[in-house]
Amino acid sequence: MGVEMSKQTNEVLQIAAGWIGIQCGILPFVFKIFGHGGSWITLPLYLPDPYSLVVAGLVLVFAVAVIIWLDALKKRA
Repeated sequence: MGVEMSKQTNEVLQIAAGWIGIQCGILPFVFKIFGHGGSWITLPLYLPDPYSLVVAGLVLVFAVAVIIWLDALKKRA
């Protein structure tokens, strides 16, 4: 039992995973380094200090894993 989807759906999901990875994974690190408060979309920054970076790192790792998984599905189809 495998997952079958069109190429266009796969690409849209990759773009969504990349966008979430950038907004909730990379930008919180950048905002913490430069001392900027961030925006409403950088949700990990609403957590207390050490947890915000842990959650941002986990979101980033998860987003990269989803992109790699979707790319493997696209190559197999």
